[in-house]
Amino acid sequence: MIIAKTDALKAARLESGLNLTELAKLAEVKVNTTVRIERGGSTSPSTAKRIAEVLGKPVTELFSIT
Repeated sequence: MIIAKTDALKAARLESGLNLTELAKLAEVKVNTTVRIERGGSTSPSTAKRIAEVLGKPVTELFSIT
């Protein structure tokens, strides 16, 4: 299972100047997906990769495998 490192993900998003809606659009996922992930929900490897790419961070900095 891929789980967000919630503090790191939120910090990276804010550092990028994006809100959850903008992140969702750029990562090509639904807004409720970005909200769920940032609250600690699990996600797929492909979604984690897209979000990390949008934020310009390594996947391992923003997500962990459990």
